[in-house]
Amino acid sequence: MRSRLFTRLALSITLLLTVALFTLGYLLLDDAQNKFLDERLEQVKGQTASLANGSLDGLISKDYELLENWLKSVMPADFYAYAFLSSKDGMIISHSDLSQVGHPVKFQELDDFAVRKAEYKGRPVKEVIYPIKVGKKYLANAHLAYFLDDVSFYSDAAAFNIIMVLVLFLLVLLTAVLLIVKHFINPIADLTHVITATSLGAARNDELDARLLKRDDEIGTLAREFQNMIVRLRESYSALQNEEQRLREMVAKKTFDLQQSNKELEAFSYSVSHDLRSPLRAIDGFSQALMEDYGESLDETAQEYIERIRSGTQRMELLVSSLLELSRIKHSELKTTDVNLSDLAETVVASLKEKDPERNLEVKIQADMIATGDQNMLSVVMENLINNAWKYTAKTEYPEIEIASMKQEGKTVYFVKDNGAGFDMRFAEGKLFGTFQRLHNERDFKGTGIGLATVRRIINLHGGHIWAEAEVDKGAVFYFTLAD
Repeated sequence: MRSRLFTRLALSITLLLTVALFTLGYLLLDDAQNKFLDERLEQVKGQTASLANGSLDGLISKDYELLENWLKSVMPADFYAYAFLSSKDGMIISHSDLSQVGHPVKFQELDDFAVRKAEYKGRPVKEVIYPIKVGKKYLANAHLAYFLDDVSFYSDAAAFNIIMVLVLFLLVLLTAVLLIVKHFINPIADLTHVITATSLGAARNDELDARLLKRDDEIGTLAREFQNMIVRLRESYSALQNEEQRLREMVAKKTFDLQQSNKELEAFSYSVSHDLRSPLRAIDGFSQALMEDYGESLDETAQEYIERIRSGTQRMELLVSSLLELSRIKHSELKTTDVNLSDLAETVVASLKEKDPERNLEVKIQADMIATGDQNMLSVVMENLINNAWKYTAKTEYPEIEIASMKQEGKTVYFVKDNGAGFDMRFAEGKLFGTFQRLHNERDFKGTGIGLATVRRIINLHGGHIWAEAEVDKGAVFYFTLAD
């Protein structure tokens, strides 16, 4: 660890200092160069003004030999490119290159210096222009240009020397910094070693170096605090082990008690359902025998009462069976396989049409909807949802049911849609998938209020989610997902 940390710090500091020093060197050189360029421009401006002022006599007397000699006197520096005078009619009056005299040039009246960039003999130049006036009379312009590729205040040798000084300064600075860093890295590495050993097990007895504990800086304070923490940690670890053992025993006892309670509850549910079904079947059987044997001797009201008794017992029988189914699903284990929901839907619809051949109802089933889940449980889901759609479209003039799927946020969402009675979403919260909860009157649509609760329990067992959207007299859509 010590080597890795020291290496990373050394590399980081080296890189940082190198970038900082060379950036500083570049900025200093660039600033000096810019100052030199500004001074060079001011020097050329002064020389251009001298050229203009010294040309007055020659311009007034039209002594071109005098002008030529004056131009030569301002051109001794090797960084100058050319100098010339231009008249108001756009002609070169005098030029450091005599072959240019008499050539046309663009003339511009000025009030002060003008500076522009140009090119001369394939090299970039900067040209300074200054007006030549006598009082308000404009005589000509003085032009003086100098090469831009020959304006460096330092040579290659000087640049090399500067770089060498920077490198030497960098090495000295790095050596000093790394010695300081190493002074702190070593104790931190020792402290880290003990901390790592402690984290691997509270029973370890690695101790801190006495030199760390005697330091009077922040590292020494950290080492002493850590040493105290280790003592407290070992005491807490021992107490925690005892508490963990106590909790394990408590959890084991609670788990055993819960398992016993579940077994007793299952036995109670079976016993209650069996004990309930037997008298219900007896009541229904004797009521039927009463109607068959003595129906003709009973008046119409008595017969109606007996039919109500039979209807109530049959509904109770259905409720008990539904509760048993719900309980059975809760304790069932999933047997996962690929399930064709389209085939399951086709089977349910065929069965419904066989029971009620008079229904004129359009059913659309998407082909080959393959899902992963328990075949028997998903069959119960499709049966309940399609049965509901079939039931609640009974009073619709042109009933339609659609069973399909779609993609939503990367997941497959299956749905059963109808255009039947629907329901008010405001009253569906907390009731739609609850046991024995119904949103329609028993007289309008028969049911136990257990079907959707069963469906939700199956979907939850599959790691999915179920929800609905509906509007009164405009149908309902039940959506559900399954775990991928």
